[in-house]
Order: sequence, then C-alpha cells, then structure tokens
Amino acid sequence: MLRQLILKWGGCLGAAVFGMTDGDASLRAQQSQMQKLTFVQDQLKREFLLYRPAGRGMKDGPRPLVLVIHGGAGTARGMVRLTKRRWNALADQHGFYVVYPNGIDRIWDFGEGKVSRRLSQKVDDLTYFRNLIALTSSTVDIDSKRVFATGLSRGAQASFFLACNLPEKIRAVMPVATNLPKYMINECRSGPPVGMALISGTADPQVPYDGGTITVLGQQRDVVLSSEQTLALWQRRNSCKADPQTQTIDVRPKDGVSVVVRRWSCSGAPVRHYRVRGGGHTWPSGRQFLPVRLVGPVSRDIDAADEGWAFFSQF
Repeated sequence: MLRQLILKWGGCLGAAVFGMTDGDASLRAQQSQMQKLTFVQDQLKREFLLYRPAGRGMKDGPRPLVLVIHGGAGTARGMVRLTKRRWNALADQHGFYVVYPNGIDRIWDFGEGKVSRRLSQKVDDLTYFRNLIALTSSTVDIDSKRVFATGLSRGAQASFFLACNLPEKIRAVMPVATNLPKYMINECRSGPPVGMALISGTADPQVPYDGGTITVLGQQRDVVLSSEQTLALWQRRNSCKADPQTQTIDVRPKDGVSVVVRRWSCSGAPVRHYRVRGGGHTWPSGRQFLPVRLVGPVSRDIDAADEGWAFFSQF
C-alpha cells in the first residue's frame, strides 16, 4: 500500500499524513484561528488554510506572511501536524500570519521536470500561489514586502520555484530536505536577491546530499544539484562573501545526529545552511512521519520552524 501511494503521488515523499487524524485535540483548540479559504482557478476549486495569530505578538498594521508548503503525498492539515503546530505558536508569539497551501491530488505541478511531465492533470500552480497571496492580502492585512516560504521535500522544491519565479513577492525561503532541481537552474541563477536558508540531511535516503537522482523506494525522480552547488548558486545571486561564520549544534551527542550551521554575509540577501549530519528526509524537530529505514532520522538539535522564523524575521 505504501509503495502504491508513493508511486501514485510522484515526488519524494514528505509531510505525509500517516497516523494523523483530524481529531487531534490541540488542533481543535486552534480551529477558531484557522480558516479555510477557497477560490476557483481554471475550473478547479483551490483551497488553503490561513492561521490568524492571537496573543501578545499580534499588533495593528500590516504583518508578515509565511507559506508552509507540504510535500508529495501531503496535505495542508498534514503539514500543520508534521511541524507540530510550531508555526502557529510562533505566529501567536510574534504576530505574523501562516498559510498552509494545498496541492491538487497532493502534488505540486511546476510545469517542468520529470514528475510534472507525467501528471495526468496539468495544474498551473504558479498562478495558484499568486492567487493565494492575493486572496490572503484581501482577507487580512499583509506586509507585501515580508512574504516568506518554506516547505519539505516537494514543498521545498515549491519554495525554490517561488523564489525563482515570484521574486517580486517572495522575500526569503527555507527549503527543507531538497536541493535545487537541475531543471530550475536557468530560472534561478539570476534575478533580484532572495534570502535563502537551506536545511539538508547528509543521510537523506531520497534526496542525495551530494546531488543526483531523487529515488523513492527504487523509483527514480528528478535530478537535483548537490547542497554545495545549490548554495554556490545562491551565494553568487545574492553577492555573498566567501567565508561564512560556522557553528556546530549537538544537544544529543549520543543520537548520531548534529547540525553545522553556516551563515554568509551578503550584500544582496543573507544565505544560511543547516548541514544536518546523520539527518534524513525529515523536518527537524517535526514528527517521524515514516519509519527511519524509509526517510532517515529526525534531528532534535534544532527546530526548523524556530530557525525559519529567526531567519525570516531579519527582513
């Protein structure tokens, strides 16, 4: 059954909703702050979840917006649970809005690459994200200069896709567990500066840290650059200095996983890398959504949501 699911949805498997139900008590407590918004695009009903913050961080005036994008076989609600609702808690604390996009048939169509080419139903997801941002802006007071995106796996590819195709709307991104796909090189190598914080695991069994073909249960997908090649492209685009500041985080020395953080100083927009040594195809401090043998271990040294907001809040 698992193999059939992965083969059906195509891309590397991330943010799947295995073992997660809509009856989660903590999620129910936040439902008054979570709103499902819908619109029609190309005769398709499109939807996403909008989280409205509450608490001491909420202030009057335009507020930042963070898009948290699910991976292949995932859903918007699955991404809420996978990240343990941490983005919602950070929104309450710091006063920004969170949107959880929802793909058609649990996949994102970039109009290029092997996975998109084989989809039986073609979808214009670039227009979807444009419409999503526009509808959110007409619903709540968004700071249009502080819109950010993050995602896991295919959702991380969506973050790259937005940074390269909507740089006038996206200020910074944090892709998790995916390097830049080779088919996006031409659209990404130049353009206005967009902040980049990349999180990649050296023991990712699906997306090779050193570049190559994405492989899911023996099935080959698209080809990605290495983490270092991805970073080099963004360093050139954002006019970064050569030598980064480096920090190692290892709060659980016995678990075989640690994080090396590199921060580049750039005249355009900052670039940051989290090299998760021994980490898998997972969201740091998120749920272990599939067995370790399939996706590798989850790092508990950092929380990707916390690191994401710390990065985005610079802008």
